[in-house]
This record gives sequence, structure tokens and C-alpha cells, in this order.
Amino acid sequence: MSNKYELLREILEQLESFEKRGGEDDLMAFSLYLRDQAYVNDATEDRDLFGNNGFSNYRSNPEVEFSILLTGLFRFAKHYLKKAFAKTAFKTIDEFGFLATLTREGNLMKNELINEHMLEMSSGSEIIKRLVRNGLVHEYPDQNDKRAKRVALTEKGRQEIFVAFGEMHKVSKIIRGNLQSHELKEALAVLNKLTFWHKHIHEQDKNATIEELHEKYVDY
Repeated sequence: MSNKYELLREILEQLESFEKRGGEDDLMAFSLYLRDQAYVNDATEDRDLFGNNGFSNYRSNPEVEFSILLTGLFRFAKHYLKKAFAKTAFKTIDEFGFLATLTREGNLMKNELINEHMLEMSSGSEIIKRLVRNGLVHEYPDQNDKRAKRVALTEKGRQEIFVAFGEMHKVSKIIRGNLQSHELKEALAVLNKLTFWHKHIHEQDKNATIEELHEKYVDY
């Protein structure tokens, strides 16, 4: 019982602090305030988190938990995508991405297509080879540089990508989960902001070490 009274006391103190900061009589606003305060109070400095006795509490750090959750969501998405691609002539999200980009652009130089998806040349070339082998894209010489190759969809590739678009629509609904419309918009704003930040790093410092990236981009 005493623990419940202690929790109630903490809630009342937070409510008083919320009101002093101009908070209105709104349950949703107060709940968001409590959530933010919980993260502020639980945040642990890196030097404390990764000290001699800190490893067991690593998930109490918001940045670490964010990374773990984001990785987990990606794994869930891969599971759904595997089911969706079972109905198509390709099997991976990268193959889908290449075909979707060619649907939008018409044709591209091979290196342009690979760079668009931020892949290593060797990995991207292997994907293109699989797509060519499966009859989904075809290669042809560039008019201005006969040594360079362009790629474009075949008719089979066009048919397959439109089948995949229908399946991807189902997957996107599943991945969205139970987010309300306003939550989805908030999530999109955050993820777009984060994507832009990482894309800049990829373009400017792709080959930098972790130590170099941490020193250059992480604020202390």
C-alpha cells in the first residue's frame, strides 16, 4: 500500500510542476509531459552507462533503446516482406527497391541505380545480375559512353513490380500497426529528419571510422 501512496505523491508533484510550467487541464498533454520527464530522469550519461558496473542497465539509455527498437522493427518488416515477395519473381527488399526506382526513372546508369540505394558497388552489381538473370531488367550501352551500361525494366519486370506494389500496400498497413493518424505523421517527421541526417553522413563521410563519426557528429 505504501508504494501506491508514494507513486501518487510523485504524480501529484509532477502535476504541480506541469501546472507551474503553464500546463493546461488536459490529460493527453499531462501524459506526454510525464513521458518526457521519465526519459529525462532516467537518462544516463555515457560515462556512467558504460562504466565498470553499468552494462546491466544499458537499455535505460534512450539512445541505446531507440537503436534496439529500430533494429527490431526492421526485423519485423523483413518478416512481412518475405511473405509478400513469395508471390513475386524477386525475394529481397533491395531487388524490389531497384525495380521500383526504375519504374519511376525509366532507366539509369548502373552506378546511378546502386548509389541511389546507398549500396556498395559489388553488392549492387550482384543484385542487378540477379534481376537480369531472372528477366526482370535488361542492360544496354549508354549512348554517350559505350563502356557504361544502362538498365531498364523488361515487360516481365514491369508486371512483377505492379504485383509487388499491391502486396507492399498490405505490408505497409501491417507495419503501421496501431498508430493513429497523428502518431503516424509525428513518426514520419522524426524518421525523415533522422534519414536526412544519416544520408548526409553517408554522402560526406561514408568511409570514416566509428571514432571519427562520433567525434564529428555527436554533441557532448
